[in-house]
Amino acid sequence: MAQALEINEDKKSEKSTRSFKKGHRRAQSMPSHYIGKQSQRYTRNQENDKTKVSDKNGDKTHRHVQLPASNQRSCCQNRPDFDAIEVMEDDKDFEVPINEEEMMQFEGIEHSEGEEGNTDVHKRHKRFWQVNWKGVHFTGLPAWLQDNEFLHSGHRPELGTFSSCFKSIFSLHTETGNIWTHIYGCVAFTGAFVWLLSRPANVMAWPDKLIFSAFFVGAILCMGLSFSFHTVQCHSENVGRLFSKLDYSGISLLIIGSFVPWIYYAFYCRAFAMSFYIGMIVVLGIAAVVVSLWDKFAQPKFRPLRGGVFLAMGLSSIVPALHLALTDGFKWMFDYASFHWLLLMGFLYITGAAVYMVRFPERCCPGKCDIMCHSHQLFHIFVILAAAVHYHGILEIAMKRLEGGSCSEQLIEQSGTDKADIQWIDEQLRPY
Repeated sequence: MAQALEINEDKKSEKSTRSFKKGHRRAQSMPSHYIGKQSQRYTRNQENDKTKVSDKNGDKTHRHVQLPASNQRSCCQNRPDFDAIEVMEDDKDFEVPINEEEMMQFEGIEHSEGEEGNTDVHKRHKRFWQVNWKGVHFTGLPAWLQDNEFLHSGHRPELGTFSSCFKSIFSLHTETGNIWTHIYGCVAFTGAFVWLLSRPANVMAWPDKLIFSAFFVGAILCMGLSFSFHTVQCHSENVGRLFSKLDYSGISLLIIGSFVPWIYYAFYCRAFAMSFYIGMIVVLGIAAVVVSLWDKFAQPKFRPLRGGVFLAMGLSSIVPALHLALTDGFKWMFDYASFHWLLLMGFLYITGAAVYMVRFPERCCPGKCDIMCHSHQLFHIFVILAAAVHYHGILEIAMKRLEGGSCSEQLIEQSGTDKADIQWIDEQLRPY
């Protein structure tokens, strides 16, 4: 019996070789005689497969059975595979809807190869010309964007960034036609300018190329500034006002550039008249630019004033035309000065300005010409046609002048005398 008790006590001591500090979560499960004072500390050091427990009374050892590697792996094999758990049908009702427009804004999404992957790329990748705004009604525009009340819908809102403004070139709105008409015009005249400069010297000398450069620079700047203005007009009020001034200044440059070649070749052998009329048109052009830089000039209520300024500047060509009619006659003007092309150019400019000022046809059918065929687009088309007609006219008169011989020969053919400018005018006016 005593021997059995000793065996039981030994078993108890073997089972209770681990002791914990009072207050530990495992302390309540330990025998009470192993719970020592609060100052008692135990440290555990692992050596090989044994755990050494030391206290003030002595050292005791407790063996830890270390599992083999195979058993350690097998104990983790019972972990549930969460990936294999099927989604319950009830859980599908709680799926969050995906906004495809927001998804399209992210780039670099990888897709699987094949036709389905390519389709996903086109659906999810946002093309650079797509925009994230919607056209607004005229009444929803800020005051500084309200220019034509007869165009009701399809207006761009205030975009605020240049990237958004240039992306809007590829979308439909009230300014789409205004932008693309002058983009095409700018590219076309740039190509013609390059072609002219590439002509050999025996066909066109550099002074003649310089005279033609005035026309091409004016046309390219006019149309380039025009489509830039119509592109970034909705950026902000300050940017729109700045480019509006540049747009009107470009119109003045086109008028100046158009007059210089025609006056130069029409008065080819009359230096005084040539210098006087070129100086006159340059002064009028500078005055028009100054007026264009006036802040109130771009306001909608000054639309007739804008049209009137540029119309008066264009009609100033009547003065040199009357001079030629007086000195050389209308027949010579039509035969050698390409006057018929000049008249056609003037007709196109005047018609375009009139359409712009009265806002036809949207005035007759409000809301029907919001996107296409409104007055400003027609005005742009008339400007391009007039510039093309004028280019053909000055090219024709230049060829006739350069092939007509010396100035003395041309003056004799024109007026019957080799005297030019003031001397001829004095002789004609002296009897009176």
